[in-house]
Amino acid sequence: MLRVNVFRVGSCRVRGFAAGLPDRGEVDLPALVTLVETADAAILFDCGYGEAFFSATQSFPARAYRWATPVTLPAEERLTRQLPRQPDMVVLSHMHGDHVAGLPEIAEGTPVLASTEAIAHLRGLRSEVSATLAACPMGLREAVLSRAPQPVEGGALVETGLPGFPQGHDVTGTGDAIAIPLPGHGVGQIGLWLPAANTFLIADAAYARSALRNGRLPPAPILARLGNTGRYRDTFARLQALMRARPEIVIVPSHCREAAP
Repeated sequence: MLRVNVFRVGSCRVRGFAAGLPDRGEVDLPALVTLVETADAAILFDCGYGEAFFSATQSFPARAYRWATPVTLPAEERLTRQLPRQPDMVVLSHMHGDHVAGLPEIAEGTPVLASTEAIAHLRGLRSEVSATLAACPMGLREAVLSRAPQPVEGGALVETGLPGFPQGHDVTGTGDAIAIPLPGHGVGQIGLWLPAANTFLIADAAYARSALRNGRLPPAPILARLGNTGRYRDTFARLQALMRARPEIVIVPSHCREAAP
């Protein structure tokens, strides 16, 4: 049987409307990381914040990233302080700093997976300006690439049984964890479907379960700056339909306060 543990690995402060939330003014959004323990392996989905984030955003232009989304990372929320064990594999949903900055704290040699599109885009970032605009400053870019991330597409293409998301790539070879494309936010974003746990980790395809329930999208300029507006809206609509069709599925957005421990 699968065991799924969600951890808060830091948080960032944003305006509620920018995340499609009803809150007035600024809100603290958790950076959630999920450890999935199967009979055969422990899979870490995303890495949250880490010391590497602060190192990578010390100087301009990357410091603007830290200013735009102020980050808090108490000692007790650091990734390695919370994980009960080192993972056997890391799956990165996409390459934004709040999802990859904790990766250097994971043991060297641990396999790292991401989508082909996300890996190629990261490799194509050649300057601090372009990397910062892509929300992965050069220090973080280099830290991720030093782990030689491999494409999730190397896993077998399998049927998921999910309305709107019919196929994905089996990352373990056991059917326990299936990577599913969730385009629109960032480049090459994927989620992780865990059939035995009836749980769908959706990264930043929505910022909250309530946003899906209420149909509240971030503003179009925010969507355009962080990815592709049309593709985000399509993915969001398919997730809404899935939530209605399969209410028993636990949907976990990566910044959802409702899903946070």
